[in-house]
Amino acid sequence: MDNNLRKVFICFSAKDRYNIAQPIVYHLKNYGINVWYDRHEMVMGDDRIKRNIEEGAGKCRYAIIILSSNTLDSICATEEIKILELRYYEGEVVIFPVLYELKPCDIPQKFIWIRNLIFKEVTHATGTLEICNHIACKITQDMLEYCKCKSIQDIINSNLFLPKTVNSLLKQYSKIDNANLNSRVTMLYSIYIIIIESNNVKKSTLCELPTKVFERIFAETLLNLTIDYRELWLLENSMCILIEHHYSSCIESKI
Repeated sequence: MDNNLRKVFICFSAKDRYNIAQPIVYHLKNYGINVWYDRHEMVMGDDRIKRNIEEGAGKCRYAIIILSSNTLDSICATEEIKILELRYYEGEVVIFPVLYELKPCDIPQKFIWIRNLIFKEVTHATGTLEICNHIACKITQDMLEYCKCKSIQDIINSNLFLPKTVNSLLKQYSKIDNANLNSRVTMLYSIYIIIIESNNVKKSTLCELPTKVFERIFAETLLNLTIDYRELWLLENSMCILIEHHYSSCIESKI
C-alpha cells in the first residue's frame, strides 16, 4: 500500500504555520503518527502540484483542515480544500476540521460543508494537544478494525496466550470504576511496562504508535496534567493494538 495513504495531511494558510500547524505536527509525531507536512516532504525545485496536491491532499487517508481568517487569502489552501471536499464525499478521506481563532458562524460560504462535520475550535491560548488526542483516537480506532480483539474486555474473553501477570492485571483493570481515571491510567501503564520488558519482546519490534502513545501520555501525567476520557480511550485502544501485535496473528496496519 502507498505509504501516503497512511499519513495525515495538514491543510493550512502559510500565515498560520507557526501558531497552529507546527504545534499539531509536533504532537502527532510524538504519538508516532505519520504526517504529510510540506516542510518535511518537499524541497526547492519540487513540483508543488504533483507533490502537495496530488500526493498529499490527493492520497492521504486523513486530513486536517485548519480554517482561519487567513484561509480565504491562501490560494494553495483553497486548492487543497477543494480536492479534500471531493475526496470526502467519495468516502476516500477522513477530515478533521480545526477552526483557529474563528467562530462557526464566520466560516466562509465556500467552506460551509465543513460545518456539518464535528470540528474543534482553537485559540492561541488553548493549545492543540486536545485536537491531536481526538485524531489519535480515530486513527487507533481504525487500526482496531484489523484486530480480533477491539476492546480490553474482548482480550479478557479471548484465548490469547498472555503472560499470567498481564492477564490478571487486565481483569483487575476491568473492575476499576470508570470515573477513577488516575487508577485506570496507572494500571494500563503498568501492563504496558510488563509487556515491553518481557524477555520474549524485542524493543525493535514494538508497534510504534501505541508505544509512543503510552510514553507520551505517561510523561504528561508526571507533569500533573489533567487526564480526560479521550486520553483513556486512546490508551485502551493502544493497549489492544499492542497486545494483539505481540500475542496474536492480527493483521498489522501501521498508520
